[in-house]
Amino acid sequence: MTLNQRIIQALKPLGLPVVPDVDTLHRPRCLVFNYNLIPAQPADNRPTWYKALIQVHLYLPLENDGRELRRQVLEALVDAGMTWPEIIDATDEETQHKVFECETLVGKDDL
Repeated sequence: MTLNQRIIQALKPLGLPVVPDVDTLHRPRCLVFNYNLIPAQPADNRPTWYKALIQVHLYLPLENDGRELRRQVLEALVDAGMTWPEIIDATDEETQHKVFECETLVGKDDL
């Protein structure tokens, strides 16, 4: 299973659209994710796996109480094998925006 598939499978049960990289539809309620890959544990001058630095962005209208949904995102990511996320508040005057930063290991064949 690819990393995209793992993240989508983990977050889809929360009931919000889950999209990689950019929400081109600009939905007021959605989860958007991205990640960077760092090669790790070289063997024969090639990585045997990658450390994925993941960001999951939760977007909600300002008037929504997102506390329960934040807890659900945390638990879904951990249950899917990610490290316990840090939460960064990137809210502005128009939109709630919480960024969950976590890590996981990915086999080179699962990119």
